[in-house]
Amino acid sequence: MQLLTFTIGEQQYGIDTRNIVEVLPFIAAQELPQQAEEIRGLIRYRGKLLPVLDLCQLILDRPCQLRLGTRTIVVKTIADDADDASVLFAITAEDVVGISTTTFDNTNCEHSGSFMGPIVDAESNTTAKLSIQIIEVGLLRKNKNLQPLMSYTRQELGQHKAGEPGPTR
Repeated sequence: MQLLTFTIGEQQYGIDTRNIVEVLPFIAAQELPQQAEEIRGLIRYRGKLLPVLDLCQLILDRPCQLRLGTRTIVVKTIADDADDASVLFAITAEDVVGISTTTFDNTNCEHSGSFMGPIVDAESNTTAKLSIQIIEVGLLRKNKNLQPLMSYTRQELGQHKAGEPGPTR
């Protein structure tokens, strides 16, 4: 499995690259009133509104700082079955480092219900072995403060930039 790796505090974290749509420079989100601190707001991505979660706020209880390595990462959940649809949203992470590879297979892993997955050994082309904690995008999606925004932006997915309804099928 390949992981996009980043550092928050002193710990290395990774996201399965199969969940990543695009890694962008930091994008300032449109703040929304009365949102939890981990919700940065909304960004417009290819004509769609996406909610943005701040991983630093979730993990360290402080917002991500604007640094050279701070990125906005557009992620998608992978549908588990026919009833579950893939969903796009974005996360903000500091010090995005690069790609690491691990032999760990999380398909048969039992999840704790937290978005924090197992800690695995991984190798990158720049350093020796690393211990990386996997961030489970599918479980991150279930954040109770993200859910209302996900409902709103799902309705938005069928609209063009101008806000007019998309073509009928």
